[in-house]
Amino acid sequence: MRVLVDKGEMTLLGILKKFCHPEVVKLPLGDLAIITDSGAMLVERKTVADLISSIRSNRLWSQLLGMMKAEEILGHRVNRRLLVIQGGFWEHTNVSPVNEERFWSSMMGALLSINFVYDTPCILCENNYAFEVFLRILLQREEKGKNARLPRGRWYKKPVERLPVKDVKEFVLDAIPGIGETHAKRLLDYYGTILDIATSSKSELMRVEGIGEKRAERIYSTLH
Repeated sequence: MRVLVDKGEMTLLGILKKFCHPEVVKLPLGDLAIITDSGAMLVERKTVADLISSIRSNRLWSQLLGMMKAEEILGHRVNRRLLVIQGGFWEHTNVSPVNEERFWSSMMGALLSINFVYDTPCILCENNYAFEVFLRILLQREEKGKNARLPRGRWYKKPVERLPVKDVKEFVLDAIPGIGETHAKRLLDYYGTILDIATSSKSELMRVEGIGEKRAERIYSTLH
């Protein structure tokens, strides 16, 4: 894993040196780029004061748009982007009730735009310590690939290894979107094994009660 820091971010560089060996470069976008085998993660850091200023000047939107459109950075495919806000908003709310309403309306609208319009996740670190911890955890998770994996089926109450074999099979099929417990049981009753299900065509899968074209497509695409 490589950690690239923009040469204008000396404060960020000082913190990162506690956890890794960052490289100082001129980044065309963002303040930090984390390079792994799967691609690059772009991170833009802003203090609350800088965030407010960049919203008012519209600079934030051009920065986010650039990150959103970027397919590569320094020869590496961009697969994730993130905006991290450092500091607390409370320092900037000591205004009149009228202006406070205007301030929070502006901030909430901006945060929603960041997440949904510019498709960039946003994380708030309330103070310098929280920001330092955030950087450490971010690097750890990126190095282990934890930010790129599919979610685990944590909803299931019993550990899979303790389940009877038949229940394990149902659990596997139940995890396919749109299948559910009832259809999982019907599939196993009809075929007997997951291998037989996996080697069946979509038209053959549709012979099972309740398995229409859409469910058959999901099963087929998941197991192939």
